[in-house]
Amino acid sequence: MTLKQLEYFLEITRMGSVTKAAQNLNITQPPLSLQLKSLEEELGTPLFIRNKRHLEITSEGRLLRERAEAILALLEETAHDIQVAAQNKESVIRIGSIGSVNNRLLPQIIARFCREYPYVHFQVREGRTDTVLRDLEGGNVDFGFVREPFNVAGFRSLPIQDPVLSPGENDYFVAIALPQFFDFYYEGGHLASTPLEALQGKPLVIHQRYREMLLSACRKRGFSPHIICENGEIQSSLSWASAGIGIAIAPYTSAAINSDPNLVIRRLESFSLCPRVCLIWDPLVNLSPEAMAFMAMI
Repeated sequence: MTLKQLEYFLEITRMGSVTKAAQNLNITQPPLSLQLKSLEEELGTPLFIRNKRHLEITSEGRLLRERAEAILALLEETAHDIQVAAQNKESVIRIGSIGSVNNRLLPQIIARFCREYPYVHFQVREGRTDTVLRDLEGGNVDFGFVREPFNVAGFRSLPIQDPVLSPGENDYFVAIALPQFFDFYYEGGHLASTPLEALQGKPLVIHQRYREMLLSACRKRGFSPHIICENGEIQSSLSWASAGIGIAIAPYTSAAINSDPNLVIRRLESFSLCPRVCLIWDPLVNLSPEAMAFMAMI
């Protein structure tokens, strides 16, 4: 028994004639008669009593008519509900992100993604690399943006090319401060280079993750840096620099979120090895098609 046979059967019951039903269905009479015969053979009972003038439906035929109408009505309702669900479809992508990515890179990607997937909503949990990793391990986010180094065990990662850098260019460390903190600050423009030795004796504000790297680099140059503040957020370093407390040391891609026009950014020489920003995810977790599409767009 097929849906087409049920549709044919209902048309015959409405018209009381195979000939008239065939005309309404825009088919010839023999195929319609064959479908009716096949249906009666499958059910093992006549559905109509045939006479010369018209077809009289049997009690079994009336039962089939009732059920067929219900089946086709339910099918139409189901198709409608599916269409409505597709139109009102909602999906949530949960993202963990360090501040530098969340403040600059992520909004650009989300804006572009929403043009193709307007039904997708986002939940963004901002934090440090270690907190993003914990959220990923705990299943609180689908994927995350972190900065090296991090424990790659159990994860897959992909380095991200930040648009603030030229194609193929690696990130680098910079010194950010009010002009008076730099010797000869009137010489050289924005992002002019400054030697690492120029930091000697200057008050420095650093992220905790870069403390050992900075100490090692400075000691190789024969001095110990004067670190007056360590913090866990790059934005805090920039705020301290804006307040005139000292020179903030940060990756250029993080410093690019600076909105204070009074701050000068100088590229640090001999301190160029900079941790990369990476997209990270758990390969054992089944992500939604929307989450996978978002990752592919990055």
